[in-house]
Amino acid sequence: MPEPELEPLLGTSYFRVLIGKQELGFCEVSRLTSETDLAVPFGEPRHRFETVVLRRALTGSTELYDWRRHILDGAEDRRDVTIHQLEGPGGGIANSWRLVKAWPCRWSGPAFDARESGVALEELELAFDDLVWQARTATQPASRSRSRTTTQGD
Repeated sequence: MPEPELEPLLGTSYFRVLIGKQELGFCEVSRLTSETDLAVPFGEPRHRFETVVLRRALTGSTELYDWRRHILDGAEDRRDVTIHQLEGPGGGIANSWRLVKAWPCRWSGPAFDARESGVALEELELAFDDLVWQARTATQPASRSRSRTTTQGD
């Protein structure tokens, strides 16, 4: 009897992030978490999703800050955010997660320290209504990415 073929293990270094239909480069996405609070009585809302933090190198672009500013100004500006896990550098999409109706609940700019020479980072923390895992099925071919934002770091 032949040995069953093992599924390849997937890394976390290669990914793409789309906010709406726009792809933006990020160096880090925090853990995706769905949990149930067991202390809440049955019948009351017990399930929730942890916020997700996106980190990227600070550039001259203010688009993430502007999105947060819209929220502060009272706009209802929710967007779907899709995180694609790639099979490798320039590889096909292995898994995708969609943050449904996400909105920025926090934006942070860089900390400044004259003793360091690190990269200035900005963070966007997202709250969202639902987390949908869109796993690629065995019959679905991996799509190929031509994006340059799939490498480690920004």
